[in-house]
Amino acid sequence: MNRPEDFDQNQNKSTEPTENSQSTENRSNDEPRNDFCYGQQEPRWYGISYQNGESGSYAPPPMHFDSEPSPPPRKGKRIALVAFCVALCVAFSALAGFAGSLLADRVIENADSGYTPGNTTTGAGVNLGGDVYSYEEGNGGFDYTTVTLQKNDGSGLANAKTSAGDNAMDAVDATAAVKDAVVEIMTTATSNYGTISAGAGSGVIIHSSGVIVTNNHVIDGATSIYVRLTNGNTYEAVVRGTDEDGDIAIIKITPKETLTVAKLGYSGALALSEEVIAIGNPLGELGGTVTHGRISALEREIQVDGVTMTLIQTDAPINSGNSGGGLFNLAGELIGIVNAKYSATGVEGLGFAIPIDSAVISIHHLLELGYIPGIPALGAELIEKVVTFSDFSRMILPCVTGVSGESTLQAGDFIYSVGEGSNAVVVAVGVGSSESATSQLKNVIRSYKVGDTVTLNIYRNGTATSIQVTLVEYIPDSVSVNFQ
Repeated sequence: MNRPEDFDQNQNKSTEPTENSQSTENRSNDEPRNDFCYGQQEPRWYGISYQNGESGSYAPPPMHFDSEPSPPPRKGKRIALVAFCVALCVAFSALAGFAGSLLADRVIENADSGYTPGNTTTGAGVNLGGDVYSYEEGNGGFDYTTVTLQKNDGSGLANAKTSAGDNAMDAVDATAAVKDAVVEIMTTATSNYGTISAGAGSGVIIHSSGVIVTNNHVIDGATSIYVRLTNGNTYEAVVRGTDEDGDIAIIKITPKETLTVAKLGYSGALALSEEVIAIGNPLGELGGTVTHGRISALEREIQVDGVTMTLIQTDAPINSGNSGGGLFNLAGELIGIVNAKYSATGVEGLGFAIPIDSAVISIHHLLELGYIPGIPALGAELIEKVVTFSDFSRMILPCVTGVSGESTLQAGDFIYSVGEGSNAVVVAVGVGSSESATSQLKNVIRSYKVGDTVTLNIYRNGTATSIQVTLVEYIPDSVSVNFQ
């Protein structure tokens, strides 16, 4: 994060716009990106779900800026300033989608179960090609606090060479034991401009009630989520909660059949060169694909949008669409959640997974609360706007579209920097910059704690001023939906 010049309340800048000034929304809010490029020459980090946010979409027309802010994003996403955005910095792109035309052509073979089928199209109008069973939990909702996970605590592995210990099987038997616990995830997202995009990824069943763990970037921004089991049955899913920094999400279906549940292993006992199995949905079309490899590194640190992730590295082939799928040991235990690959010309066998010992901490928080506690936030909804100042310079600033509680922010405020004097950190970015102003702001706020008071240097009604804001705990809007 750069630390530019001091915020000068008397500087010769005004938010009075010219006729050419435009506003733009940070597309990370709810419009998926399509950064995957075959034949990519420069090295890139990729979140490895599959998306195509461009197929059939159109470029939004310019919106002229006036004194009133644009409406908030469709999902009312708050600036939790927790946004992990695996798809952003260091080109760790969350390719969380898949071409809608391909999804529409898929044929979902339903088991001969006698179930009453639900809708055959998604809420966004994408034909899934088969019966879909609606989410039905009853008026009381589902009590996630009753969920108990099967987890190996490592107590029996003190003298073991690998995480599989004495329970190791051959790869064929291990695969047979867990393959039905891995599911395909299909999503649709509708942007503020009405653009519909479809996505696909993977998930792992961790409780018989239909609780599934996946990556946050697989379902981030989705307006509808569907899960297909290995028997062909497809279910509507709801989100219990997400950990954007940890790239973990919990979703749930209401199954009609008995599910295969993955037992959580103990990643702390993994060994270099230990054999592992990756199961997922590569390309969003090849659900249940099994690849085999070894542990290449145990604690590979990767910097992602200012957040350091410590991941398992494997040479098991990982492809777009594998995000959220399982990395299993030969005991058939889930020891990692696949979430990334490294792609460059001449580079092969660099796949990554979130260690289950780390992921389970997020999973427990999400089951109990629906969110990760202790995340500081401004208590405001933000979009990004291009602002033309009186000296004709143009910058992108976070713009407040709504506030909650007793925040001193107001709708229409533009946030220029955070802090006082020479320590102020500018969050505004230049037009055309690869940086995101809201992501810059998130990173700064995340350096504080809930309850801290911070100085925001803002433009309000065209005048530069400074205000004090007390940070609140981030609680996603979705937590109040379908949960106890």
